[in-house]
Amino acid sequence: MLKNKFAFILLSLFLLSIIACSSDGGGEDPQEKDAVDPSIACLDPINVNIDATANDAMVTYSAPEGTDNIAGAVTTQTAGLASGELFPVGTTTNTFVVKDAAGNTTSCSFDVTVARNAPSENKPYFIGGDPTPAGKKWTSVAELSDEFNTDIFDDSKWFRDPSQDQFGWYGREPALFQPDNVSVGDGSLNVTVKKLQTPINVNGRNWTHGGAILRSKAKAIPGYYYEARMKANETVMSSTFWIAFPQNCNSGPVRKLELDIQECVGRTHSGTDVWAKKWDNIYHSNAWRHARPCDIDTSVQSPGKKDLDEKNHSRYFVYGCWWKSPTEILFYLDGEYVYTINPSTDFDLEGHITMAMETYDWNPIQPENDLTATGTEEQRTTKYDWVRSWELQDE
Repeated sequence: MLKNKFAFILLSLFLLSIIACSSDGGGEDPQEKDAVDPSIACLDPINVNIDATANDAMVTYSAPEGTDNIAGAVTTQTAGLASGELFPVGTTTNTFVVKDAAGNTTSCSFDVTVARNAPSENKPYFIGGDPTPAGKKWTSVAELSDEFNTDIFDDSKWFRDPSQDQFGWYGREPALFQPDNVSVGDGSLNVTVKKLQTPINVNGRNWTHGGAILRSKAKAIPGYYYEARMKANETVMSSTFWIAFPQNCNSGPVRKLELDIQECVGRTHSGTDVWAKKWDNIYHSNAWRHARPCDIDTSVQSPGKKDLDEKNHSRYFVYGCWWKSPTEILFYLDGEYVYTINPSTDFDLEGHITMAMETYDWNPIQPENDLTATGTEEQRTTKYDWVRSWELQDE
């Protein structure tokens, strides 16, 4: 009996020694103590330029591979597109995550940006469907086009002094249209808005800010295609591209029309009217018939709009309009068809291309955050890379 009890004790001690050995440092599972995160390094941003009418580009790159202090780490792409796939116009963010055997993770990201080259100077900018009628071609209308490639403003094409054009409109208070705010340089037409150091009294009205207006000396007519590559300023003031029509109740035309191709502002705020909260990231067009004593009693508008994911001041956009007929007007954004407006009355009059930077009472200036006073010149400037007009001719 004693012998058996002694054997049992020896067996128990042996088993305890095995358990002790398995629990010391030499016998542990390494994953239980692996607190070291794996490492991964991503590529620098990749920028690709494509044809002005293309929609994507095949992009190849060396996919990042993570490393770890212990073998077994696995790298996975969790966002973006793999190397060799077609990347769309815009920015695609590619994210890679490395996970080690213990479950520790590290990630990195890099951007692939695909941008279209500048549109051709030889025809209007169309993507995804060219509306040019069969047997026709577009020809530049020189007197209604300007590349702004010199450092001299072309006074033969444009009015910039409202006292010289036939409209006699000096702006909406508090922003006065001032010719000195218009310049040409660095390949663009630049219109810089500002807060005046000292208020100005003009025509019995008090002005505290400066804007500007330009009008073509040549007349815009139905049938033409009009487009401008424009980058809006960042202030509450507007950036616009439109066609204005003169009106006279005595000699005619008695209808007061307005064809807005693009009208936006640089920013909105808490004091902006509810309906205009998105006017700093919008493509907005309109065909107006304004009320006049010799015409209609109430203004009628025929609007079209598209809300954008980008601010109008974030980059240059190409705003286009084919005034196809007096009853049908087609609008394009960056070469792509967006919408058609069928106005309430025939748009069969002659007008003038107009670019105005002005203030609105529905998006008022905020004294405590007035970028026209505190912003940089870049923030306060609307830029037009070019304005182009085209007419259809037989091939």
